[in-house]
Amino acid sequence: MSSSVTLGRALLVAATAAALAVPAVPAAAAATPTSRYLDCSAATNGDGSQASPWNTLDAANAHVFGPGDHLLLKRGATCDGTLKPHGSGSAGAPVTLAAYGAGSARPVVAGNASSAEKAAVHLYNVEQWEVRDLEITFRDTGSAKRERNGLLVEIADLPDGVGSHYLVDDVYVHDVDGDATKWSNGIQLRVSGTTTPTNFDDAVVQNSRISGVDREGLTNRSTWMCRPEYGSSDGCGGKNNWRASTRVVFRGNTVDNTGGDGIVLRASASGLVEHNLVHDVAVRPMGSNVGVWAIDSDDALIQFNEVHHVRRLSDNGDGHAFDSDYGNRRAVFQYNHSHDNEGGFMLFCGNCGSGSQSTGTVVRYNLSDHDKGRWLTASGELSADMYHNTVFLPAGSTTDIIEDGHGTTKVRLTNNVFHNLGTGGYRAMPGRTYRPANFTWAANTFYGNHPANEPADPEKQTGDPRFVRAGGDDPADYRLGAASPARAAGAPIPTLGTRDYFGDALPQVCRPDRGFHQAAAFDDGACAPVNLVRDAGFENTALNPWTSYGGATLDTSTKYAGSRAVKVGPAQAAAEQIIQVRPDTTYTLSGWGKVSASGTELSLGAKQYASTGSSSTVFSGTTFTNRSTTFTTGPDATTARIYCYARSGTGYGWCDDITVRAN
Repeated sequence: MSSSVTLGRALLVAATAAALAVPAVPAAAAATPTSRYLDCSAATNGDGSQASPWNTLDAANAHVFGPGDHLLLKRGATCDGTLKPHGSGSAGAPVTLAAYGAGSARPVVAGNASSAEKAAVHLYNVEQWEVRDLEITFRDTGSAKRERNGLLVEIADLPDGVGSHYLVDDVYVHDVDGDATKWSNGIQLRVSGTTTPTNFDDAVVQNSRISGVDREGLTNRSTWMCRPEYGSSDGCGGKNNWRASTRVVFRGNTVDNTGGDGIVLRASASGLVEHNLVHDVAVRPMGSNVGVWAIDSDDALIQFNEVHHVRRLSDNGDGHAFDSDYGNRRAVFQYNHSHDNEGGFMLFCGNCGSGSQSTGTVVRYNLSDHDKGRWLTASGELSADMYHNTVFLPAGSTTDIIEDGHGTTKVRLTNNVFHNLGTGGYRAMPGRTYRPANFTWAANTFYGNHPANEPADPEKQTGDPRFVRAGGDDPADYRLGAASPARAAGAPIPTLGTRDYFGDALPQVCRPDRGFHQAAAFDDGACAPVNLVRDAGFENTALNPWTSYGGATLDTSTKYAGSRAVKVGPAQAAAEQIIQVRPDTTYTLSGWGKVSASGTELSLGAKQYASTGSSSTVFSGTTFTNRSTTFTTGPDATTARIYCYARSGTGYGWCDDITVRAN
């Protein structure tokens, strides 16, 4: 399978202040930048110069490095034990740990299985370090497993609470024989300590390979991760000490052959996971695992990754490509390629921790093909949007589109394409109940298998989306063909974004295509703003996507236009719909309304679009008239609730042809 298309995301890289104090060690830091050399194949131990290099890790560990210094390891030489250097760089003058010498062989640091050390390379309470070119391993063929890491960057109780600037670039970590806990990793950024709240700032792991490790591949974690969204997990028990690491980036790495998870982002703010290849993970029985996931983080961005062949080693185990886990707020998964994963494409696990929750997850412009088990497992998410995703399931597949789990789940699914030639459909986890009301569907394509409980999408398409080559191995095979009915057939989404999976521009006024590919040409200047209200004329044979509160029904005998209107009443009763909006935007809500008798009042209005207030217009006449009102969304608004409401009187009211358009 080909990897996802490449697109960079601009990063702000500005390192912060000076080096922190470190524990006392035998030597003093050099006043001017120097290079120290380590050749563990040398016959004698020298002074650390290139002509007379050190030949033991102990010699390197006894030195205090300072701003601009280099620690250079001989290519092709293997050092047994743990490299645990001291000293810090400064902003613009980091300490560099890299290779020297001729040839392409990397210098190797091999952890000593008989030692008590927990990592082969351990950067502890130092900052402003850059690590390149190394090969790291930590083998133990014995049966007794314990915590082991290849490269561990750890900070604890730093005086100013921030560890600044860590770059790991082109490092190869393999064969790390750790235990089944999540403290054992190929590469981990770890915040420990219990007295001074501490976090990473500007920590990047890129262009590296992690293979054959137990349990996890590439992760970060922190002891400072308790907050209400996280529940009582990890011993939080009502504590609230959450301190996010910032500018954490995992980019361009390959992770494979892990006993557990591939890449995990924890306790971060605006963390970025992009352009990684993760495959053949969770291959040993070490609990439930996922390819790439985020937990207890704000605004995580997971994009342009390819994940395939994640194992699922138990019936209810994970095995998904991606997961928005508990404690997350506003995570975004976009432009990813998922295929051949035993557990499926996506897991929402907001309620998987005791008392935990997640909200605001967005899953858009992803391709899932040949995934197994289920496309989405929904085990808790207060408000998620899944739109413009493309799904292909071949003949013989039993993969379900939805597996409904436990907890509070609310998911809006819009403009997705499901090309399902298998037999899977919509069901609950074993021992659970499938709850269709948890899922709202708009303008999705359902081609192939049509189970009895297929969603009643008011803008459903069931025709062949006509991919370029359905069932292919390359994302380009799932582009929309010239005659695809999915072209220009999408519902409006205010938070659409600016590009599709392939980098093509998206319409901001005209109707978009469905799925992860925008194939149709468009001219936003020639298109009228699209109505944000779904089933605006109540022409669907079911009330969905409107919801009845107190008494709302479809009426074919009294209507303004078309075949139906909505009838509400007697007071107090309403039909309501949640629509998607942009922040800080003014909209006009209009529609036709009437009441059955004098003295009855009907309101057409909007609410929940800002922290306070609502806006409405009132109908009191017995013939249809058109009225309108305006409302302006708040700075964080993504949705609004519109309503047709019989607010007073003993009669009924009718609404029809309701529109919401941006001014």
